[in-house]
Amino acid sequence: MENTIIKLEKINKSYQKGKTSLHILKDIDLQVERGEFVAILGPSGSGKSTLMNIIGCMDVFDTGKYYLNGIDISKQKDKEFTGIRNKEIGFIFQKYHLISTYTVLQNIVMPLLMRGMGFAEATEQCMDTIKMLGLEERLEHKPAELSGGQQQRVAIARALVGEPALLLADEPTGALDTSSGAEVLKLFNRLHNMGHTIVMITHDLEVAKSAKRIVRIIDGELHEDEKG
Repeated sequence: MENTIIKLEKINKSYQKGKTSLHILKDIDLQVERGEFVAILGPSGSGKSTLMNIIGCMDVFDTGKYYLNGIDISKQKDKEFTGIRNKEIGFIFQKYHLISTYTVLQNIVMPLLMRGMGFAEATEQCMDTIKMLGLEERLEHKPAELSGGQQQRVAIARALVGEPALLLADEPTGALDTSSGAEVLKLFNRLHNMGHTIVMITHDLEVAKSAKRIVRIIDGELHEDEKG
């Protein structure tokens, strides 16, 4: 188990819509090993967002088992999810989710401040990541002063600084132009080569092809893996 970051066993999830129960996820089995770069590919309505929310400890499942970096999520209470998310998962969203009134630096160090680290220490710990992503000249800028590609690099830096077990990316190129999107995918491959574990959710096959393994979700069911 120590080399397995994600282990889902027979995960089911349903929602009530009026008197109808909608079975969104159906007996999902998925295992992601440390250092893998996996794309979960599916069209709108396939269940991929629900699956991402469960992997990211933002939603609970009805039945099944989920181990995240050895933690049995099935046994955790809702109030414990925040701490697990902050320690184990670095999130990268389509719309960046940066705090508009904060500087680039303040946005990046936020996960460490949430752990109780002082600002100066957090800044020092983040500098290698900031330099790797080419953001050292932008630290005092606000998000609105950056391009979309730069904002996504800030979001990636924020995801990395807490040294999470998993980088979870939701349509990370969806708000970017083709060139900026390609740069983000190159960066993901660089992070993968550095040993980071990445799970990327996408509806776009061309984006999914940048991963080393593709898992398709169709009508709530996972289908045969494809190796990149």
